[in-house]
Amino acid sequence: MQFDDAAKRRIRWLTRRGLLELDIALERFMAKDFEQLDDDGLASFVALLDLPDQEFLALVNQKEPPSNPKWIPLLDKIRQA
Repeated sequence: MQFDDAAKRRIRWLTRRGLLELDIALERFMAKDFEQLDDDGLASFVALLDLPDQEFLALVNQKEPPSNPKWIPLLDKIRQA
């Protein structure tokens, strides 16, 4: 899948979550690393954004292991941001 500017704007909108901790982590990630993601990275990010907030936060906080190995580098970037 290829992501154009409209798709990237939609992804930015999807990063607005209901949990403050997740909002803060995603805000930092978006400012630091989002623009460097390739199409595969963006596809993985969209898959993460489809998760419920609690599950997504558990992955970011390393309380649960990711079910998809492609998410590991992306989760590392979110944690480091």
